[in-house]
Amino acid sequence: ERSEVVSSAILLHSSTLVSAMYASMPLFVSLLAIVQAADSTQPTDPSAGVMLPQALEADDACSTGQPCGVSLLQARSLPQHSAGGGEVHRRPSAPARPLDDEVFLFLLQSVPGPWGDVLDAGTGPNSLDFIAGCPVSTITAVTGNESFVQMTLESSGKYLDPKLDRVIAGNWKDPEFLRGQQYDVVLADWLLGSVEFFAPHFQVGLMRRLHQLVKPGGVLLFTGREPDDLKANATVGARLLLDIDTVRDSAATLSLRRPYREIPQWWVEEELGMLGFEILHRQKLPLTLDAEDVFGQLGWARDEISHVHDDKLRAAFEERTRELHAAALRTQSVWEKQSSGSTYALVARRP
Repeated sequence: ERSEVVSSAILLHSSTLVSAMYASMPLFVSLLAIVQAADSTQPTDPSAGVMLPQALEADDACSTGQPCGVSLLQARSLPQHSAGGGEVHRRPSAPARPLDDEVFLFLLQSVPGPWGDVLDAGTGPNSLDFIAGCPVSTITAVTGNESFVQMTLESSGKYLDPKLDRVIAGNWKDPEFLRGQQYDVVLADWLLGSVEFFAPHFQVGLMRRLHQLVKPGGVLLFTGREPDDLKANATVGARLLLDIDTVRDSAATLSLRRPYREIPQWWVEEELGMLGFEILHRQKLPLTLDAEDVFGQLGWARDEISHVHDDKLRAAFEERTRELHAAALRTQSVWEKQSSGSTYALVARRP
């Protein structure tokens, strides 16, 4: 999926090779191949002429055994084709968006080299946009129902190659779903919490399914959020988000709907170990609050409240949500940039 050359690389021929002499030998060889291929290959996206020079400059010092900078990794995802009618590379309608999510940056840098065939086991616009900017061969993206398939394609379809990639609906509790399929990289982005909506109490079973889907020697990428600490009220932001989450989840329960369920990192690591995975990299980051997150959670709470059948209960919940919204506006200058809980990311390899 990553672009190897753009025509502007020719202009950088001399300066790039000179600077590469002071970098690692593998980088020098790669840059030489880029320049030699430039005569016969043309980019299909005009932004390539801007991205690759910046990427090469940023990655001059990339050394053996270390992940190259994100700019070069993302530049390789630009669509291209061979002018001589040779091998056809990935050709999405548009290049992937620049990557600015810290967790996704960690995952990209933790898995150097080509990713091969990739499965997004619980897809959405964020995870699919991320994968589209990785060095993949094909993408299979799974969501819980057909309506989400269309929503995902409308949001992220332009970053996919319709001949190589697919977005499909399926239930992980169905033993026939993707039976016999295996992938070089499998991404489970906040999947264990959201699967509660579609396959309640299936977290252990899902871990086993994910294990089967990773090729021997392949990689499983996990992200998630630590469960709410019900006593974590030391800051204005932590108290506010906890109040919103409890309103949302109690309304869901009263509506006979499944509340969102976070799974802690220690549990995931323990299950991965039991399945034989080797954890290569791990990261934990504070969950920094911003307006999009807080008011988005309020919107989610309102949606759950709308399903409460009892009129008096629903009215009480609506009033409480209005109070929380007013409190969020009133204290926004205080809680913005505060943290509430943490997120984690794991990179695990199947032997």
